[in-house]
Amino acid sequence: MGIIQKGINGPFKGKTGSVVGSSWKKVNYIKGLQRKKGVKRKSTPEQAIQQQRFKLLNDFLRPISQFLEVGLKPFLAKATGVNAAFSLNYDHAFLVDGDHLSLNYEAMQFSHGSLCTAGAEKARHENGLVTVTWHTKTYGMGGEMDDIANVLVYCPETDQFFGSEPDVTRQDGIAVVDLLGDKCRTGLHTWIFFVDNQQKRVSPTVYIPLSTNES
Repeated sequence: MGIIQKGINGPFKGKTGSVVGSSWKKVNYIKGLQRKKGVKRKSTPEQAIQQQRFKLLNDFLRPISQFLEVGLKPFLAKATGVNAAFSLNYDHAFLVDGDHLSLNYEAMQFSHGSLCTAGAEKARHENGLVTVTWHTKTYGMGGEMDDIANVLVYCPETDQFFGSEPDVTRQDGIAVVDLLGDKCRTGLHTWIFFVDNQQKRVSPTVYIPLSTNES
């Protein structure tokens, strides 16, 4: 119990709740009690879910930080590419099935901007290669045939990302991504976005459903 001295507005001595009153060289102090080291409050179910979401999305985005810095360049003045992508995707990044939490790959965006997409995007997996094609005609305002195509392929089985060559342009209409002997045959995910040759304007990301000729 704390002892109040010199009236209701005076100093006090002793422990009161989470604070303790004391004095040193006739100067009165109020100090907060230190929490015992090693004692941690157990997370609530809601906090545990938030922590799981945070870790799942960050672990997914971190390996492609350089890729994100291209697609989200307008945001880099105030955030890293990973942090910008986290904020952009968090609200729609997850699928919940009972107690199971997974990423919503089809909803992922690795870029943001007004540059036009291509249209007619298709992807095929065959012989360890993912071949992506798109319409070569420029759509929308400001799109150019020399816009750089950025293709990203992800294999959940091995948790690996694979990207297209850096010199593929909109007018090529095709990009081939080498999986480098990766053994992932099913469950691959593929995305594409475009950046102008000055790296100032970016298109939204398009998720491309994958077809396969491999059994």
